[in-house]
Amino acid sequence: MALRGMAGFVGGIGGIGAVRSKATICSADGISFHNIGLGSVSLSWTASGSHAYRVVYKSDSNPASFRTVTRSSVILKGLSPGSSYDMSISELDSKKVLSRASFTTMSAEAPESAGAESDKEAEDLPLTELSRLEIRAGTVVECKKHPEADTLYVETIDVGEPEPRTIVSGLVKFMSEEELTGRKVVVLCNLKPRAMRGITSHGMLLCASNDDHSEVDPLSPPEECGNGELITFDGHKSAPIDPGNRATKAFDRVADDLSTNEDGIAQYQDIAFKTVFGPCYSPRKLVGGVS
Repeated sequence: MALRGMAGFVGGIGGIGAVRSKATICSADGISFHNIGLGSVSLSWTASGSHAYRVVYKSDSNPASFRTVTRSSVILKGLSPGSSYDMSISELDSKKVLSRASFTTMSAEAPESAGAESDKEAEDLPLTELSRLEIRAGTVVECKKHPEADTLYVETIDVGEPEPRTIVSGLVKFMSEEELTGRKVVVLCNLKPRAMRGITSHGMLLCASNDDHSEVDPLSPPEECGNGELITFDGHKSAPIDPGNRATKAFDRVADDLSTNEDGIAQYQDIAFKTVFGPCYSPRKLVGGVS
């Protein structure tokens, strides 16, 4: 089980009766925008040779998100309609910034209709304890035994940031280093960093377990998810806070309501851990708590 703290063509699809305002590209350096919609953008860039790339994008009202790709194109989904974004593209290995751009997604305004009502409801989503958690998709780059603790692994995990995170997890009894290495995982990123037998852990792998905790399975996002994609929950505003005691307290308050259902889908109460490609899940379809 993971241990706490160780852890241009412009288009789009609008609602019925929606009036779309024009999307804009404020600036673009070496980036070609193929489609800017209500909540997505398709783009490509000039590349020489074979590289992996990190795409970072952020708006004033949304925390930074990251995608890691192995080709010189990407589709960014889950964007906020009518929002301005700044983005950059860099080579993953050299960290050399190749391009920067700014763009604004299309906005949809529906005249006094159910559509307008829905938009307002989205804006008025409640800020809850769940809202404060920063849960992201990632990939285990390296896994090795803790030099001072036989039951702990020290994992290096790419969650789309400039440098991978070190996370310590109590998974030795449940899976091998080879099984963890290269695995796509779900990471709680904003717990307060905690020293575990001399190694500081910057987050926690979220795992499903059966009732007696004899089986433990790290959650996985859909395979198509890029490292760094923010996990969201329907009906809850997404507003992650900085790592620290307040984030840890928020997790404590929701932890008892995190679980997997009979299909292995991870959920808060009955609300799925959501990505643009589908829900997060237990690959072994364990039914029980998530921690």
